[in-house]
Amino acid sequence: MTAVLPARPRAATPRHAGVARASLVVAVALIAAHAHAVPPRCDITLQNNVCLEANPICPAVAPPVGVSPGDWPAFQGNVQHTGQSAFNGPTCNAPIWSTRLVGRILSSPVLAEGNPGEPQGLFVPIGKAPICALDPATGTIRWCGTDNEGKRADRSSPVIGNGDFAYIGTRDNDMWAIQIPPLGGSLGHVAWRQKVCTDGDITVPPIIGGDGLVYMASDSLGAGTLMAMCPGPTRQVKWCLNPVGGGIRNASPALSPSGDALYVTVAGGVLGAYQPQTGALLWEAELEKKGRVGRNSNLAPVVDPNTGRIYVGLRQGLWAVDPPTTPGGIPTRTRFLDTRGAGQRLEAPAALDLVRGRVIVGASKGPASTLYALDTLGNVLWQRSDLGRGRFQNNPPVVDAAGRIYVALDKSLIALNPDGTNLWRSEFSSKLPSSPILADGRLYVGTTNGQVHAIGGCPP
Repeated sequence: MTAVLPARPRAATPRHAGVARASLVVAVALIAAHAHAVPPRCDITLQNNVCLEANPICPAVAPPVGVSPGDWPAFQGNVQHTGQSAFNGPTCNAPIWSTRLVGRILSSPVLAEGNPGEPQGLFVPIGKAPICALDPATGTIRWCGTDNEGKRADRSSPVIGNGDFAYIGTRDNDMWAIQIPPLGGSLGHVAWRQKVCTDGDITVPPIIGGDGLVYMASDSLGAGTLMAMCPGPTRQVKWCLNPVGGGIRNASPALSPSGDALYVTVAGGVLGAYQPQTGALLWEAELEKKGRVGRNSNLAPVVDPNTGRIYVGLRQGLWAVDPPTTPGGIPTRTRFLDTRGAGQRLEAPAALDLVRGRVIVGASKGPASTLYALDTLGNVLWQRSDLGRGRFQNNPPVVDAAGRIYVALDKSLIALNPDGTNLWRSEFSSKLPSSPILADGRLYVGTTNGQVHAIGGCPP
């Protein structure tokens, strides 16, 4: 570190010279103290090679491993990001409770067992906490914060699993592994933090595989980093890829239905399939020209658990990619919804109505947006361009078991019937920057002013 010293006065009297010398001594002392107190964030070797710590042998861990049981334990409900709940959503917009937290909520909460056998908790990514746990029945805060300090959560929704862990990315280039306290506990314990030493904020929602591996990613200054972390209380990178050919921002990886492929959207135009245990590239599908991903865009892949088809929304529409049927084969790609004529971009994933064989997706041109419902052949069943101002960015729709659709758009929470007709609408004083989540007859949604709302309690 080089200290920049104050300029020497042109002509100082002895008294002024003494003051200048004293100021200089104080300034140098403060600089030296600061340099001593703040160690470098990353060792130079890790800055040059962020994958240096990878070790393919994970420590043994006790069960359980994998995603925790719960109504909505990961981004868009599951590791395929279908956005569909097994429960019915609310048929009215009756408020149940509202809880104010400190900070901004920029991504969706999740709902799962924090500790095996305990009642579910609502885990909200917010501010520098970076997670608060609420009682989903009452909105009462169970705990809020950890025994570490860091920067704020951004677009990284948490994922709950591997027993009592919550994993979340933050703006300090770290993914946090937080051990969830048992009921009655006051703080989460940070077991470890994995840093990406290329100034790569972790805005990607992590996911957990069936064997407990935690998959995380970072934009890494547009180069892209993809990592698999071992389960358990010990920080260990199992495998790491850097660069991956482009940035990964906000877009959560997804797993194939059998768990034998990890899908990642790279540089806003390429879908990559990787071997989950080793990180080896299985295949790539170039869908559109690579480019920089917007600050609020989320281009996460969505996987149909019945067919294995992958849906990816990009600048020029929604793509459907069918994986190769034989090793070394070539994936089949189809532009499922072409939005070029309308000048619309897709910056939020689709949601799947698996019961009715429908794909629900939003597209925007500036603040004007359209919500589309398509069948499995890509035919438009209906579309709504009259939902109001707001952009589909990081706020995919969600679908309940009855096919009802719930959408957060700007300051509005909108419920539609399966045929696209209006069911109900609620307005809020602050923006809803991410999707609601669905549980049994309820929606949970957060706003930019730190408010968490529960809506439901409607007649059956």
